Amino acid sequence: MIPERRRWLHAAAALIAARPLAAYPLAESAPPPKQQNLLQRWPTGNHRLAPLTLAGEKLLYAGDHTQGLIHATDAKTRWQHAHTLPGGLFRPRCDVAASVAVFATAGGLQARRISDGDLLWQVTPQRQFGVPLLADGAVLLGDGHEFLKFDLATGKELWRFAAIAETQISYAPAVAGDSVFIGPGDGRLYALGLTDGQLRWQANRMAEWQYLRQLQVSGDLLVAGSYKEKLYGLSVVDGMVRWEFAAGNFINSQHVADGTAYLWSPTGWVYALDTATGQVRWRYRTTDYRHAAGNWAPLLAELASIDGRLFALDLSHTLHVLDCTSGVELVRYRSVEALQAFVTPRNATQGYAANLRGEILLFNL
Repeated sequence: MIPERRRWLHAAAALIAARPLAAYPLAESAPPPKQQNLLQRWPTGNHRLAPLTLAGEKLLYAGDHTQGLIHATDAKTRWQHAHTLPGGLFRPRCDVAASVAVFATAGGLQARRISDGDLLWQVTPQRQFGVPLLADGAVLLGDGHEFLKFDLATGKELWRFAAIAETQISYAPAVAGDSVFIGPGDGRLYALGLTDGQLRWQANRMAEWQYLRQLQVSGDLLVAGSYKEKLYGLSVVDGMVRWEFAAGNFINSQHVADGTAYLWSPTGWVYALDTATGQVRWRYRTTDYRHAAGNWAPLLAELASIDGRLFALDLSHTLHVLDCTSGVELVRYRSVEALQAFVTPRNATQGYAANLRGEILLFNL
């Protein structure tokens, strides 16, 4: 899926470049790129890695050959096991209180004990798993057009809900209170009881959004990216649209934190929206598609934030760090190594990435 998205983004950039654009120069204050300042590297035995998960000082990774845990404080690998699940990789999930890490692909789901990585249980899909979410002491995820809840401790199936056949629940659900929300690609948003999986309500808006790419909770709203170039704020009570924002082009993903939704549009902007109102707090131009020296390359990696800093890794292996409040670009970090398409910040000045040899890198900004 990632190569197809990469081709799409390059094609979108070419189309946008062909359009006449109003003169709007890149910020003159954009900092010159700094070179790599590498603090640590860890070999993992993989070529390809899913985005990392950092829970406290526990860094979980999942690759095409191994999965494991690194303790960030002493920089030691606590455990590593062979990767045995078929299908595309998903980001690992972690419940520190329950001491359980969950690894998932389209073809399987595993739970391991955090302390030593021992396998606790494993299940296979009837059709194809989607991205999981850990909540309510359980694993929640799609399997084809069905949505399932597994007990986190035992792997026992607790309930399943069937949406319309021939759809695919690929994206992670979202949980607010005692409800879980899914968008399986049939034009509907479903709200289910978290405890029993019973349908509470559904909102059918195929003409408006076709399907919802991501669901994230902010206050009493679901922030959802659609397949039709819009971001929505939807009520968790009934799915009604409170606000909508037209990004002008395909939304790769949105990142929601502290009442703000951040997104990059291939039109050449990073936006920060107030999740309560949908109003633009700030926008920052990343490219004018005229080969200006300050232009960013397109983004494939998801945006990430921590401690008031927004991290954006572009396809030229340059990491851009913006101030979350003002949108000012504070620093550019240019890697001397080709990086995989994700970044995991550790704090405002340090972050993790991975090179194409499957090594995890800790860098300093």
